[in-house]
Amino acid sequence: IEMAESSRTTSLEHQMNSMMAEIVKLQRDVVDLNKEIASMKSKDQSVAFFSYLTDNIVDPSAGTRVTFRGVDVNTGSAYDATTGVFTAPVPGVYSFAFTASVPPETSDHDIHFVLKKNGRQEMYVFLDGHTQFWLQRSSNTVVHLNKGDTVWMEIQWVKGSNTVAGHGNFDGGDQYHTHFSGFLIHGD
Repeated sequence: IEMAESSRTTSLEHQMNSMMAEIVKLQRDVVDLNKEIASMKSKDQSVAFFSYLTDNIVDPSAGTRVTFRGVDVNTGSAYDATTGVFTAPVPGVYSFAFTASVPPETSDHDIHFVLKKNGRQEMYVFLDGHTQFWLQRSSNTVVHLNKGDTVWMEIQWVKGSNTVAGHGNFDGGDQYHTHFSGFLIHGD
């Protein structure tokens, strides 16, 4: 009888040890899954903005940063309407788009814009010509940004008299003549 009880005790101890090992393994798995979920959430952070020029810019000079003070969307609060600068809140791949509009001028006029990433040119848009019609150009780009990288639109070059059209400032309508937008495609 003693031998049977000893055998049962050993068997129970073995089962308990086996269950404890399984519990410890499951606890480690839960910790690992929570880390993975946290990582996925940080990568999928929502970041998007749509900003527009509220007032006309008349005869700007080269090197002028364009400040889009009107903001319809700023998910993630990464766009600063007081400076015109977008600062990446998370590392990842971003898409940026820019549209510029200029009304007719009576003489030759040219204006060139660049999207700058940390001060380096990443995208180029130009509106050149003597015309009796409005000119409008758009461009977009996809760039990788590290957390804290900055992006903005800047006037690179001008010739003649130029007016960059602001929000509804020519026909009284509700048109966004010149605008800048961006969004996170995916985080690293």
